[in-house]
Amino acid sequence: MAFNVHYGGKKYDINKFLRDHPGGVNSLEEYRGKSITHVMKAYGHSDSAYHMLSDFQVDISNGISENGRIKTKEESFRSSKEIEFLEELESRLDWSKPLLCQLDKISPHYDKWVNSAVYRKCRLFSSPILESLTYTPWYLVPVFWVPIILYLVYTQWVEHVMCTDNCQDRITIGQYAYHVVFGVVVWSLLEYSLHRWVFHYDPGSSVTLIQIHFLIHGMHHKVPFDGLRQVFPPIPALVITSVISIPVWLLLSYPVIKVTGGLIGYLTYDMIHYYVHHGSPRDGSYLYAMKRYHSNHHFVNHDKAFGISSKFWDLVFDTYVQVKKLRFSLRW
Repeated sequence: MAFNVHYGGKKYDINKFLRDHPGGVNSLEEYRGKSITHVMKAYGHSDSAYHMLSDFQVDISNGISENGRIKTKEESFRSSKEIEFLEELESRLDWSKPLLCQLDKISPHYDKWVNSAVYRKCRLFSSPILESLTYTPWYLVPVFWVPIILYLVYTQWVEHVMCTDNCQDRITIGQYAYHVVFGVVVWSLLEYSLHRWVFHYDPGSSVTLIQIHFLIHGMHHKVPFDGLRQVFPPIPALVITSVISIPVWLLLSYPVIKVTGGLIGYLTYDMIHYYVHHGSPRDGSYLYAMKRYHSNHHFVNHDKAFGISSKFWDLVFDTYVQVKKLRFSLRW
Protein backbone atom coordinates (compact mmCIF):
# COMPACT_ATOMS: atom_id res chain seq x y z
CA MET A 1 0.00 0.00 0.00
CA ALA A 2 1.43 3.34 -1.06
CA PHE A 3 2.26 6.03 1.47
CA ASN A 4 2.71 9.12 -0.66
CA VAL A 5 4.05 12.47 0.50
CA HIS A 6 4.96 15.58 -1.45
CA TYR A 7 8.11 17.66 -1.43
CA GLY A 8 9.36 20.32 -3.85
CA GLY A 9 6.55 19.64 -6.30
CA LYS A 10 7.33 15.91 -6.51
CA LYS A 11 5.62 12.83 -5.10
CA TYR A 12 7.39 10.18 -3.03
CA ASP A 13 6.17 6.78 -1.86
CA ILE A 14 7.87 6.18 1.51
CA ASN A 15 5.88 3.08 2.48
CA LYS A 16 8.92 0.76 2.64
CA PHE A 17 10.81 3.34 4.71
CA LEU A 18 8.21 3.80 7.46
CA ARG A 19 9.62 1.37 10.02
CA ASP A 20 13.18 2.51 9.32
CA HIS A 21 12.38 6.19 9.75
CA PRO A 22 14.50 7.38 12.73
CA GLY A 23 11.57 9.54 13.84
CA GLY A 24 9.17 6.61 14.01
CA VAL A 25 6.03 5.70 12.09
CA ASN A 26 3.58 7.75 14.13
CA SER A 27 5.35 11.02 13.37
CA LEU A 28 4.63 10.47 9.64
CA GLU A 29 1.04 9.24 9.76
CA GLU A 30 -0.63 12.66 9.61
CA TYR A 31 1.34 13.58 6.46
CA ARG A 32 0.00 10.84 4.18
CA GLY A 33 -0.84 12.52 0.86
CA LYS A 34 0.43 15.89 2.14
CA SER A 35 3.47 18.10 1.74
CA ILE A 36 6.39 17.45 4.09
CA THR A 37 8.29 20.59 3.09
CA HIS A 38 7.57 22.52 6.29
CA VAL A 39 7.97 19.61 8.69
CA MET A 40 11.36 18.59 7.27
CA LYS A 41 12.61 22.11 7.93
CA ALA A 42 10.98 22.30 11.37
CA TYR A 43 12.61 19.08 12.58
CA GLY A 44 16.06 19.90 11.23
CA HIS A 45 16.54 17.08 8.71
CA SER A 46 20.06 16.57 7.42
CA ASP A 47 21.19 16.87 3.80
CA SER A 48 21.29 13.08 3.82
CA ALA A 49 17.53 12.95 4.42
CA TYR A 50 16.81 15.19 1.44
CA HIS A 51 19.26 13.22 -0.67
CA MET A 52 17.56 9.95 0.27
CA LEU A 53 14.20 11.17 -1.02
CA SER A 54 15.34 10.38 -4.56
CA ASP A 55 15.19 6.66 -3.69
CA PHE A 56 11.43 6.97 -3.10
CA GLN A 57 10.38 9.22 -5.97
CA VAL A 58 7.29 7.88 -7.68
CA ASP A 59 7.91 9.33 -11.14
CA ILE A 60 11.31 10.72 -12.03
CA SER A 61 10.98 10.44 -15.80
CA ASN A 62 10.90 14.22 -16.13
CA GLY A 63 13.58 14.85 -13.53
CA ILE A 64 16.63 13.24 -15.12
CA SER A 65 19.31 15.29 -16.79
CA GLU A 66 21.10 14.16 -19.94
CA ASN A 67 24.01 12.70 -17.96
CA GLY A 68 21.66 10.78 -15.64
CA ARG A 69 21.75 13.12 -12.66
CA ILE A 70 18.53 13.38 -10.71
CA LYS A 71 17.51 17.02 -10.76
CA THR A 72 15.97 18.46 -7.61
CA LYS A 73 13.90 21.57 -6.98
CA GLU A 74 14.68 22.51 -3.40
CA GLU A 75 12.90 25.28 -1.56
CA SER A 76 14.69 28.58 -0.96
CA PHE A 77 15.60 27.67 2.62
CA ARG A 78 17.51 24.61 1.40
CA SER A 79 20.85 24.69 -0.41
CA SER A 80 19.92 23.45 -3.88
CA LYS A 81 23.57 23.48 -4.94
CA GLU A 82 24.53 21.18 -2.07
CA ILE A 83 21.75 18.69 -2.81
CA GLU A 84 22.41 18.74 -6.54
CA PHE A 85 26.09 18.12 -5.87
CA LEU A 86 25.22 15.05 -3.81
CA GLU A 87 23.03 13.80 -6.64
CA GLU A 88 25.82 14.43 -9.13
CA LEU A 89 28.24 12.45 -6.94
CA GLU A 90 25.74 9.59 -6.82
CA SER A 91 25.42 9.53 -10.59
CA ARG A 92 29.13 8.77 -10.96
CA LEU A 93 28.61 5.24 -9.63
CA ASP A 94 26.68 2.36 -11.17
CA TRP A 95 24.82 0.70 -8.30
CA SER A 96 24.03 -2.33 -10.43
CA LYS A 97 27.74 -3.22 -10.31
CA PRO A 98 30.17 -3.83 -7.40
CA LEU A 99 30.93 -0.52 -5.69
CA LEU A 100 34.34 -1.19 -4.21
CA CYS A 101 36.15 -0.85 -7.55
CA GLN A 102 34.27 2.36 -8.42
CA LEU A 103 35.14 4.46 -5.37
CA ASP A 104 37.95 6.27 -7.18
CA LYS A 105 35.22 8.24 -8.98
CA ILE A 106 34.13 9.96 -5.77
CA SER A 107 37.43 9.80 -3.82
CA PRO A 108 37.96 13.60 -3.50
CA HIS A 109 34.51 13.89 -1.87
CA TYR A 110 34.29 10.48 -0.18
CA ASP A 111 33.40 11.79 3.29
CA LYS A 112 30.46 13.79 1.97
CA TRP A 113 29.27 10.92 -0.23
CA VAL A 114 29.53 8.13 2.37
CA ASN A 115 27.60 10.15 4.97
CA SER A 116 24.75 10.82 2.54
CA ALA A 117 22.65 7.72 3.16
CA VAL A 118 20.58 5.95 0.54
CA TYR A 119 17.78 3.43 0.89
CA ARG A 120 19.27 0.72 -1.30
CA LYS A 121 21.32 -2.44 -1.17
CA CYS A 122 24.85 -2.56 -2.44
CA ARG A 123 27.28 -5.13 -3.76
CA LEU A 124 30.97 -4.85 -2.93
CA PHE A 125 32.72 -7.64 -4.86
CA SER A 126 32.09 -9.35 -8.18
CA SER A 127 33.27 -12.62 -6.61
CA PRO A 128 30.32 -14.44 -4.98
CA ILE A 129 32.66 -16.00 -2.40
CA LEU A 130 34.16 -12.67 -1.30
CA GLU A 131 30.75 -11.02 -1.35
CA SER A 132 29.30 -13.74 0.90
CA LEU A 133 31.85 -12.82 3.57
CA THR A 134 30.58 -9.23 3.77
CA TYR A 135 26.98 -9.81 4.88
CA THR A 136 25.00 -12.09 7.13
CA PRO A 137 21.47 -12.49 8.55
CA TRP A 138 21.42 -11.35 12.18
CA TYR A 139 20.39 -14.74 13.60
CA LEU A 140 23.53 -16.47 12.30
CA VAL A 141 25.62 -14.46 14.76
CA PRO A 142 24.08 -15.99 17.94
CA VAL A 143 23.83 -19.37 16.21
CA PHE A 144 27.58 -19.25 15.65
CA TRP A 145 28.77 -17.62 18.88
CA VAL A 146 26.41 -18.90 21.60
CA PRO A 147 27.65 -22.53 21.42
CA ILE A 148 31.26 -21.30 21.53
CA ILE A 149 30.55 -19.07 24.54
CA LEU A 150 28.67 -21.85 26.38
CA TYR A 151 31.51 -24.27 25.72
CA LEU A 152 34.09 -21.83 27.05
CA VAL A 153 31.99 -20.96 30.11
CA TYR A 154 31.51 -24.64 30.97
CA THR A 155 35.08 -25.83 30.36
CA GLN A 156 36.65 -22.91 32.25
CA TRP A 157 34.21 -23.43 35.11
CA VAL A 158 35.13 -27.09 35.35
CA GLU A 159 38.84 -26.41 35.02
CA HIS A 160 39.15 -23.53 37.48
CA VAL A 161 36.14 -23.63 39.85
CA MET A 162 35.13 -27.28 40.08
CA CYS A 163 38.63 -28.74 39.93
CA THR A 164 40.01 -31.04 42.66
CA ASP A 165 42.01 -29.96 45.71
CA ASN A 166 45.25 -30.61 43.84
CA CYS A 167 44.37 -27.94 41.27
CA GLN A 168 46.90 -25.09 41.34
CA ASP A 169 44.72 -22.66 39.37
CA ARG A 170 41.54 -23.06 41.38
CA ILE A 171 39.49 -19.88 41.85
CA THR A 172 36.26 -19.01 43.66
CA ILE A 173 32.92 -18.30 42.01
CA GLY A 174 33.42 -14.62 42.76
CA GLN A 175 36.85 -14.61 41.13
CA TYR A 176 35.46 -16.41 38.09
CA ALA A 177 32.71 -13.78 37.80
CA TYR A 178 35.32 -11.02 38.15
CA HIS A 179 37.33 -12.30 35.17
CA VAL A 180 34.17 -12.58 33.05
CA VAL A 181 33.05 -9.05 33.95
CA PHE A 182 36.59 -7.79 33.31
CA GLY A 183 36.34 -9.17 29.78
CA VAL A 184 32.94 -7.52 29.25
CA VAL A 185 34.26 -4.13 30.41
CA VAL A 186 37.37 -4.40 28.23
CA TRP A 187 35.13 -5.22 25.27
CA SER A 188 32.97 -2.13 25.92
CA LEU A 189 36.08 0.06 25.73
CA LEU A 190 37.24 -1.80 22.63
CA GLU A 191 33.79 -1.33 21.05
CA TYR A 192 34.04 2.43 21.52
CA SER A 193 37.70 2.59 20.44
CA LEU A 194 37.19 0.57 17.28
CA HIS A 195 34.12 2.57 16.30
CA ARG A 196 35.72 5.95 16.92
CA TRP A 197 39.35 5.54 15.90
CA VAL A 198 39.26 2.67 13.39
CA PHE A 199 35.80 2.66 11.79
CA HIS A 200 35.76 6.46 11.62
CA TYR A 201 39.33 7.15 10.65
CA ASP A 202 39.77 9.71 7.87
CA PRO A 203 41.01 7.94 4.70
CA GLY A 204 41.68 11.25 2.97
CA SER A 205 41.71 10.94 -0.83
CA SER A 206 43.67 7.69 -0.97
CA VAL A 207 41.60 5.24 -3.01
CA THR A 208 43.08 2.22 -1.21
CA LEU A 209 42.31 3.63 2.24
CA ILE A 210 38.83 4.66 1.07
CA GLN A 211 38.16 1.12 -0.11
CA ILE A 212 39.32 -0.30 3.22
CA HIS A 213 37.18 2.20 5.13
CA PHE A 214 34.12 1.52 3.00
CA LEU A 215 34.58 -2.22 3.45
CA ILE A 216 34.85 -2.17 7.25
CA HIS A 217 32.32 0.55 8.09
CA GLY A 218 31.64 3.12 5.37
CA MET A 219 29.07 0.93 3.64
CA HIS A 220 27.09 0.79 6.89
CA HIS A 221 26.75 4.58 6.86
CA LYS A 222 25.95 4.63 3.14
CA VAL A 223 23.28 1.89 3.33
CA PRO A 224 22.26 2.00 7.02
CA PHE A 225 18.94 0.24 6.44
CA ASP A 226 20.36 -2.91 4.84
CA GLY A 227 19.62 -5.58 7.44
CA LEU A 228 22.27 -7.95 6.07
CA ARG A 229 25.11 -5.51 6.79
CA GLN A 230 24.46 -4.57 10.42
CA VAL A 231 26.07 -7.48 12.25
CA PHE A 232 29.59 -8.76 11.77
CA PRO A 233 29.86 -11.92 9.61
CA PRO A 234 31.07 -14.81 11.83
CA ILE A 235 34.16 -15.88 9.86
CA PRO A 236 35.82 -12.44 9.67
CA ALA A 237 34.78 -11.90 13.30
CA LEU A 238 36.49 -15.14 14.32
CA VAL A 239 39.71 -14.05 12.62
CA ILE A 240 39.65 -10.64 14.34
CA THR A 241 38.83 -12.27 17.70
CA SER A 242 41.84 -14.56 17.35
CA VAL A 243 44.15 -11.61 16.67
CA ILE A 244 42.75 -9.51 19.54
CA SER A 245 43.06 -12.48 21.92
CA ILE A 246 46.85 -12.75 21.46
CA PRO A 247 47.79 -9.87 23.84
CA VAL A 248 45.21 -11.11 26.35
CA TRP A 249 46.89 -14.53 26.30
CA LEU A 250 50.35 -13.00 26.73
CA LEU A 251 49.65 -10.34 29.34
CA LEU A 252 46.70 -11.32 31.53
CA SER A 253 45.86 -14.08 33.96
CA TYR A 254 43.05 -16.53 33.17
CA PRO A 255 42.93 -15.26 29.56
CA VAL A 256 40.32 -17.74 28.34
CA ILE A 257 37.81 -16.61 30.97
CA LYS A 258 38.48 -12.97 30.09
CA VAL A 259 38.10 -13.69 26.37
CA THR A 260 34.80 -15.43 27.17
CA GLY A 261 33.60 -12.25 28.87
CA GLY A 262 34.73 -10.27 25.85
CA LEU A 263 32.74 -12.54 23.54
CA ILE A 264 29.65 -12.08 25.72
CA GLY A 265 30.13 -8.31 25.44
CA TYR A 266 30.65 -8.52 21.68
CA LEU A 267 27.55 -10.67 21.10
CA THR A 268 25.46 -8.30 23.24
CA TYR A 269 26.77 -5.33 21.24
CA ASP A 270 26.06 -6.91 17.85
CA MET A 271 22.49 -7.85 18.82
CA ILE A 272 21.83 -4.38 20.25
CA HIS A 273 23.23 -2.82 17.09
CA TYR A 274 20.84 -4.80 14.91
CA TYR A 275 17.91 -4.08 17.21
CA VAL A 276 18.44 -0.32 17.38
CA HIS A 277 18.24 -0.31 13.58
CA HIS A 278 15.26 -2.64 13.10
CA GLY A 279 13.60 -3.11 16.48
CA SER A 280 10.59 -1.32 17.97
CA PRO A 281 11.56 -0.47 21.56
CA ARG A 282 9.08 1.30 23.81
CA ASP A 283 9.58 4.79 25.13
CA GLY A 284 11.22 4.75 28.53
CA SER A 285 13.25 1.62 27.83
CA TYR A 286 17.04 1.50 27.59
CA LEU A 287 16.91 0.34 23.97
CA TYR A 288 14.53 3.17 23.01
CA ALA A 289 17.15 5.66 24.25
CA MET A 290 19.95 3.82 22.44
CA LYS A 291 17.96 3.65 19.19
CA ARG A 292 17.49 7.42 19.17
CA TYR A 293 21.12 7.91 20.22
CA HIS A 294 22.44 5.74 17.41
CA SER A 295 20.15 7.43 14.88
CA ASN A 296 21.72 10.71 15.92
CA HIS A 297 25.16 9.27 15.11
CA HIS A 298 24.03 8.16 11.65
CA PHE A 299 22.12 11.22 10.55
CA VAL A 300 23.28 14.21 12.61
CA ASN A 301 26.60 13.79 14.43
CA HIS A 302 28.82 11.38 12.50
CA ASP A 303 31.79 12.37 14.63
CA LYS A 304 30.11 11.78 18.00
CA ALA A 305 27.81 9.30 19.80
CA PHE A 306 30.06 6.32 19.10
CA GLY A 307 28.60 4.14 21.84
CA ILE A 308 26.10 1.53 20.64
CA SER A 309 25.50 -0.73 23.62
CA SER A 310 26.34 2.04 26.13
CA LYS A 311 26.89 5.79 26.32
CA PHE A 312 29.48 5.43 29.10
CA TRP A 313 32.66 5.89 27.07
CA ASP A 314 31.13 8.79 25.13
CA LEU A 315 30.79 10.53 28.50
CA VAL A 316 34.36 9.63 29.44
CA PHE A 317 35.86 10.85 26.14
CA ASP A 318 33.55 13.86 25.68
CA THR A 319 31.77 12.61 22.56
CA TYR A 320 28.37 12.33 24.23
CA VAL A 321 25.37 13.85 22.44
CA GLN A 322 22.19 15.05 24.11
CA VAL A 323 19.35 13.82 21.91
CA LYS A 324 16.50 16.26 21.43
CA LYS A 325 13.56 15.68 23.78
CA LEU A 326 10.21 15.15 22.10
CA ARG A 327 6.68 15.91 23.28
CA PHE A 328 5.49 12.49 22.13
CA SER A 329 6.75 8.89 22.01
CA LEU A 330 8.06 7.46 18.76
CA ARG A 331 6.78 4.17 17.37
CA TRP A 332 8.50 2.03 14.73
